[in-house]
Amino acid sequence: MAGQFLDGAPVSRPRQLAAFLLRVALRLAPRQSRAWAAAMLRELDFIDGEWTALLWALGSTVAILRHSAGVAWAWLKGKSKEEIGMKNAGKKALGVTLGIVSALMLVGCAFAVLRIIGLLFPSLDHSPWAYWIAVLALPEAAFVAATILLWRKRGPIAAGILATGLVMALHIGVHLAMRHL
Repeated sequence: MAGQFLDGAPVSRPRQLAAFLLRVALRLAPRQSRAWAAAMLRELDFIDGEWTALLWALGSTVAILRHSAGVAWAWLKGKSKEEIGMKNAGKKALGVTLGIVSALMLVGCAFAVLRIIGLLFPSLDHSPWAYWIAVLALPEAAFVAATILLWRKRGPIAAGILATGLVMALHIGVHLAMRHL
């Protein structure tokens, strides 16, 4: 393409523009994106159709620039893309674990409340209403409220709480179904 000829024929304006776009993208691309940009420029020779080549080059240029912007953003933060991804995965796993532990602690507190109700009010000790309120209604309401409040800022923790609440609700549903069969 350097001599403005491709396979012995002159190169059209759309294909020249396509090559120009990819060369500019190659020059502007950071080190992490250059091999990819160079491969796209070489691949341009194998695309049939002048306008198809131009459209392909436009899409490729946008993809290279988007990738370059992501690399630049990671560089500004002082981290590689791999580091950022791994840290986020670890933080998410820790958040879900914290949510599950928090929800289980709440369930433990519900059972403690049930025991306290039995000690303070012996007449309610064997009441099914006290059991359902202390072990089902209060924790499930707390799970829903915590999930809603934490979802935007602490999504992984909210997901852990929600998962625990769903497992607890499923457990109670199975318990009721087996009891009434």
